[in-house]
Amino acid sequence: MLCSRTALIACVTALYGCAGTSDPVYYLLPVPEVTEKTAFNDGTIAVRELALPLYARAQQVASLAEDGSVFLSDDHRWADEPSRAATRTFVAALKQQTGAPIIAEPWPSTVSPALRIDVTVDRMIGGLSGGTLEFTGQYRVVRSGEGDDLQDSFSYRIPVEGSGYKPLAMAHSAAIATLAADIALRFADTGT
Repeated sequence: MLCSRTALIACVTALYGCAGTSDPVYYLLPVPEVTEKTAFNDGTIAVRELALPLYARAQQVASLAEDGSVFLSDDHRWADEPSRAATRTFVAALKQQTGAPIIAEPWPSTVSPALRIDVTVDRMIGGLSGGTLEFTGQYRVVRSGEGDDLQDSFSYRIPVEGSGYKPLAMAHSAAIATLAADIALRFADTGT
């Protein structure tokens, strides 16, 4: 009798525990539409995987609390590996911007890109109650076979249109697209 009562309590406890949890919600980084385009006709552009800070590489979506602390949500996660997703979003936005053939790391040994772009992100975080997403870091554009390169830093404050995780994910995407547009304009202007 004691065994069956213990088993019943264990089953009820397990069912109660399962009923109290929900599956996490997953978010993609959509590629925003580019309105102004900059042509690049000098060959293929190669993009190294975007280097993100540790909290931005986590599967859980990071948000910034009002006290400055970073919160990683187990209930809200990225649908893809964050560095890979950020790189793919950057590549898609840059391709829309330039119309050039663009490849992401790792690229085939048979491809000799005309340009290589490296991006290191220092901050990529925003709050859940509107405000802005901070997106800062550095980039480098290297022309193949030449010593010329373009290096610069970037700092954007992208509006988070609404509250919650979906508007925050949209702001991440808009930040990456803004960087892609600015880099395309820079190497178009300088001939790099």
